[in-house]
Amino acid sequence: RAPCLCLFDVDRTLTGKQGLTGDRCPGNQVLQGVWDDAYGGGDLTLSEFGEEGVRGTECEGCLLGVVSHGTAGGNTMKDIVTHKLGLPSSGWSHPGAIRSPLVMGCAFKPPCVQGVLDWYNQQGAGVPPESVYFFDDKRSNIEDFRGGPFNARQISCSSHEREIGRCGASPREIRLERGVYTC
Repeated sequence: RAPCLCLFDVDRTLTGKQGLTGDRCPGNQVLQGVWDDAYGGGDLTLSEFGEEGVRGTECEGCLLGVVSHGTAGGNTMKDIVTHKLGLPSSGWSHPGAIRSPLVMGCAFKPPCVQGVLDWYNQQGAGVPPESVYFFDDKRSNIEDFRGGPFNARQISCSSHEREIGRCGASPREIRLERGVYTC
């Protein structure tokens, strides 16, 4: 297949609401003592997808990256999140200076997605824009991709609190479908 790039938000995509597991969020895993500062903070809770990683999903075999509005927590949380995706944990970038597939502090996601694509293509990846897939729990972040060249899918559709996901992504939601999809 042609080269592809899958990019993921962190908070409530690769993670779930801190401490929420069991019947409410099956497949989520709490990592006691690993601080996650998102939405009030607490022990890092990986979503089902964040825990399992891309193996067995449609993104398996694609290049990977992270585009987050937040900070992706402290160094320990960054190490865990990137390890689960099979990415190096060092070299986080910021909007306007993207030098890796890991971007934090990105409030408006399309230019950051373009920056990661450009970075990969400068390494010789040859990924066309129509083969880029972005996953995020917030509808507004997905809507920002309408009319652009990239694909985007809202996840955590079965579990939302106000505007944000509760359980985070499940592996079933990681699909390579062209277009922009909200819950």
